[in-house]
Amino acid sequence: MDDLFGNPVSSPMEMQPTAPFLWPEGRILTCDANYSTTPPSEQYLNDADLISGILVGANNGTIQWLQKLLAREGECRVCAVVVLFPAGPTREAHLRALQELQSTQKDPKRSLEIRVLPMSRSYGSDYERIVVPPTVVQANNSRTGHSMMSIGSTGDAGIDATIVGSFNAVFRPDDGLRDQWRRWFQFIFECAAPLAEATVAIPHLVPPEGHPKAAEMWAAFLKDCEGKTGEALALPKVDPANGEVLANAAGVAVKPWDDGKTALDPLARVLQEVYAKGWLVTVDEATRIKPLAIPVKATLLGQSSERKVGALTQKQSFTLQVFDAEVSKAVEKCRKVTDLLELLAFPLSSGNRWTPDTAKPLLDKEIEARNISGQQALIKALGGNEAKSIEVFIAAKKESIRKDLNEMYAQLGQGKEVPADKFEAVLKEVEERIKQALNARVTPRLVFNRIATPDLTGTAPDPNWSQPFSLLLRTAQAMRNALVDPYFPRKFSGLTFGEVEFRKNCDPFGDQMADSRDFARAKDELANLAATEAGDQPLKDKCNAVWRTIKGEAKQ
Repeated sequence: MDDLFGNPVSSPMEMQPTAPFLWPEGRILTCDANYSTTPPSEQYLNDADLISGILVGANNGTIQWLQKLLAREGECRVCAVVVLFPAGPTREAHLRALQELQSTQKDPKRSLEIRVLPMSRSYGSDYERIVVPPTVVQANNSRTGHSMMSIGSTGDAGIDATIVGSFNAVFRPDDGLRDQWRRWFQFIFECAAPLAEATVAIPHLVPPEGHPKAAEMWAAFLKDCEGKTGEALALPKVDPANGEVLANAAGVAVKPWDDGKTALDPLARVLQEVYAKGWLVTVDEATRIKPLAIPVKATLLGQSSERKVGALTQKQSFTLQVFDAEVSKAVEKCRKVTDLLELLAFPLSSGNRWTPDTAKPLLDKEIEARNISGQQALIKALGGNEAKSIEVFIAAKKESIRKDLNEMYAQLGQGKEVPADKFEAVLKEVEERIKQALNARVTPRLVFNRIATPDLTGTAPDPNWSQPFSLLLRTAQAMRNALVDPYFPRKFSGLTFGEVEFRKNCDPFGDQMADSRDFARAKDELANLAATEAGDQPLKDKCNAVWRTIKGEAKQ
């Protein structure tokens, strides 16, 4: 097999890069590797249901890509602007094929709207200026909420041949950039012309024939730039394992242009990819009901809620349990999500937990199941969820509440009976609390936010590795505890998912222990992880030690 310039190379390895990434990288140009899909951004764009883009050099590749998108099951809406320029690769046949594809979309769940934006050649006094925009595609997946953007110089929807200097970036835009794209694209879309009989009839132009002497002069200039007289261009030497440029074409070791200041540690690249596939998860406390144990103000029982004597403070509080213990226990269990977060979300620091994309559906499913269970327990205890049911429930509890309040009132030395107005105030609080419980969620909602890794470049301070160390350590421990802890299977009792789903969806680093049944090794590695955590070596070194364990490369 030969590279781009005719140099023989060995069989390349196959790569499927993980976003964010740039392509083509050096290993592709030297033919040390191939992408498993063409273009490598395809997997990130093809699972979206809302796609918009600026397509330059649209040809057969663009048409085939759109055909594949619209042939999938499920919803898919594509809005694109095809950029046209004189003597470009987009011909009338291509535009008519796009027009036909657009007109055949009869399913309301799948639509294609193509517009064209012609651009004229631009000349200075003795030169031609390139004015064509880059190819840009943004894809949004409504189911996951993820957006992906691909921008670069490779035309025909990224299917054109790449050369030295081709640049394409695939990344996940933040919400602000996505919103700016929405507005920018809308403007360009409105400037473009819809496909019609006149707008598809693009003139079939060809580049003007240049002067033979000019071609000779340019060929000589190319050889001067190559620094040699041969036909094949000598390429820099690239590390086939990581794509780092090792030496120039003459074999001289290269000095990094930035002195390595912006380079990420190899493990930092892994962490960057993992962080991009997960969420910081927090509990929205305001979305769940208050506890069913209703507080009774100390003043209603003739008491002071707080009493001070010098530096000593005494606080006094009272709560009233109006529901049976079994009901209260069932509802309270549904109010709590701590156990769920401890199982499916890993601690980054105190109060901050991170969960992988794959575990989010498990969290969502269990949260909703608990909320429904808690609401059903409440409705069953009340005999219905109507206002009349609440009145009947309170009427049935009224005398037992009065009896308990009077007994407490007497024990506090305030008298035989709670005054009628204070008793009515307690009943009013009970009624309000039950009404609120029926009209709100029992289980709180979870809030998910994207976060990025800390600065993990070569010059970053060691404390920056604290959060990544916590994530690496806790995920590694979770996979091994699942095997070693005999009580671990009990954690899934009553949940909407089981241990198999946990192992499959809570393994963000591809831990070699995830599918293992090597009890002895898991136990030894847990001890090693504990020793690493307790050690006094730099956090970066601790992270690498845990990473070697996760990948099965640690010494036993």
